[in-house]
Amino acid sequence: MSLKRLFALMVVGLMLAAMLAACGDPTATTVPATTAAPATTAKAATTAAATTAAPAATTAATTAATTAAATTAAATTAAGTTAAATTAAATTAATTAAATTAAATTAAAGSSIIEDVKFDSTGGKKGGQFVYAFAGQTPDTLQPYYASASVSQEVIAQVYLSLINVSNNSKYFPQLLTQVPTIENGAVKVAADGKSMDVTMKLKPGLKWSDGSPLTSKDIAYTHKWVLDPDNTGLAGGTDGWDLITEVQTPDETTAILKFKQVYGPYLSFIGGYVPLPEKVWSKIPLKDSGAEKSPEATKPTVTSGPFKVDDYVQDDRVVLSRNDNFTPVFGFNAYLDKVTFRNTPDANSCLAALSKKELDYCENLDDNLGDQASKIADAKLVIDPQLTGEFLQYNLTNPVLQDKAVREALVIGLDREALVKQFRTAKTQVLPNTFVYPLSPFFDTSLKVRPFDATKAMKLLDDAGWKAGSDGIRAKGSQKLSFTLSSTTAPVRVATAEVMLTYWKAIGADAKFQSYKSAEFFGSFSSGGILATGKYDVGMFAQTTNIDPDTGYANWSSTQIPTAENKGNGNNYGRIKDATIDKALTDARATVDQTKRRDAYTAAQKAEYENVYTGPLYTRVNSYVLLNRIKNFKSNPTTATNMWNLFEVYVG
Repeated sequence: MSLKRLFALMVVGLMLAAMLAACGDPTATTVPATTAAPATTAKAATTAAATTAAPAATTAATTAATTAAATTAAATTAAGTTAAATTAAATTAATTAAATTAAATTAAAGSSIIEDVKFDSTGGKKGGQFVYAFAGQTPDTLQPYYASASVSQEVIAQVYLSLINVSNNSKYFPQLLTQVPTIENGAVKVAADGKSMDVTMKLKPGLKWSDGSPLTSKDIAYTHKWVLDPDNTGLAGGTDGWDLITEVQTPDETTAILKFKQVYGPYLSFIGGYVPLPEKVWSKIPLKDSGAEKSPEATKPTVTSGPFKVDDYVQDDRVVLSRNDNFTPVFGFNAYLDKVTFRNTPDANSCLAALSKKELDYCENLDDNLGDQASKIADAKLVIDPQLTGEFLQYNLTNPVLQDKAVREALVIGLDREALVKQFRTAKTQVLPNTFVYPLSPFFDTSLKVRPFDATKAMKLLDDAGWKAGSDGIRAKGSQKLSFTLSSTTAPVRVATAEVMLTYWKAIGADAKFQSYKSAEFFGSFSSGGILATGKYDVGMFAQTTNIDPDTGYANWSSTQIPTAENKGNGNNYGRIKDATIDKALTDARATVDQTKRRDAYTAAQKAEYENVYTGPLYTRVNSYVLLNRIKNFKSNPTTATNMWNLFEVYVG
């Protein structure tokens, strides 16, 4: 199949189709993929300090790197062992990784991105329970439109279904719908003047909520109204996309027609995040003063659509789910498992300890340097798969120090990121250039190269920008010191990485401190006082899992998506980025289904990010987990659909 075909599935009026390989993000936005765990407070960095002379500072930077490497020798060895353990211990992991890579390669080569997934309705065994943990992190909400953390979305996927989802092959498949809407099947129609479009969606017959009542097109229409209610606040993805729909028509109980007031290129990503809410429940909950977010329904919903329903929710402790016996119309069978229990574990070590005692069946979100330990657990397998996730530094551009591009760039090239990978990550990890599109995406601009570690250049950048080193080695520009706080979660690997990063920055004359937060606080909503959402930080370090279609970065990069009191905290542009080139490019990419034009627009946006260094890219993240051998039909997923995308067909063997 030609490259032209790749860019053909959604071209309106030309009978072509769209090439999006995205994932079932509940809000069609980029989602923070976090690693959080209570840990000891970070120790102060003690490595060499920079002096006023550039050669001495260069030496200090070298010393910092050497000392850091020495002090983390065990971590380095463990990381190397992780890679070796992965190769030796998990043939199935290699198979899964190969399948994932093949899927990405196939998408890039031009295959269709829609498939009809056939789930195992007869081969499983009824009964039993699946107990798992997302090391060091617990869900902060089970409301699909308020959730941003991956762990919350994993549990939500068992409770609520979106209209379509994304498989482990990174392809769309119908979930509540009978088919994925496309131009080809006639479900997507563009007005003759090319200024608007309709998307017709047919629900599967006989769909029911968990209480046995009908799930109909009326619930789809109500959800649109609910999202756009002016009193609704704290939506993780804002109202982006929703506000382009002028009306949701419901000619019958199984048909919903989305009337878009303009052509909307990433419509598949959007409906992949369209999760119907039961009108009978949510219409009774007041939205003012974050009423819905604070309601018991946000953590212990009573009427749901997923394969499981919520029996118990205890913040920072557990979530207990039981089988929803009204799920059959979705895929023709109910879940095999009787029960699914999410358990909190303080960190990755305690997660592995519980798994080794068979108190857990599955432990994910593992630190990369725990591969050797994880691979030795009896009757279990360690898997390390690639995923569409990158770890990076989010600069808060309201901070005067970070408004200086020279500072932002110096902080990037002043870090030996290759050394950080060797110390704390796996051989499958790669250092990233400045771009919000990750290498697995066919929209990734391959012309953008990684800025190499160069302490001398970093110091020259600062010198030229007027940041002069004082007698204490710390730079200042007038009365403004080059001082800031690096914030992140309490995950041990992040705490350890941050300590090393501070030594690199000190060597080039930056006075940086580290502050850790529990994940619920760090990634919390605007209305709950979340650190990132409210901008109460200088530099944030975390990871994000994205869709292959870059439009999912709109909520993170468009200046319209900066969460404020005025817009009721909607949006994920935590860096407070305001760039006219990026704004225009993201808008242009949305206004067309011509994939060549969309690619050009995203290339322009990537180049603007690269040139202005709005973030500090670190490296890709991998999907590391350990699974007991008795768990069958488990299929990891590299997208934001998460590894729990097919839990209803998982069984205990």
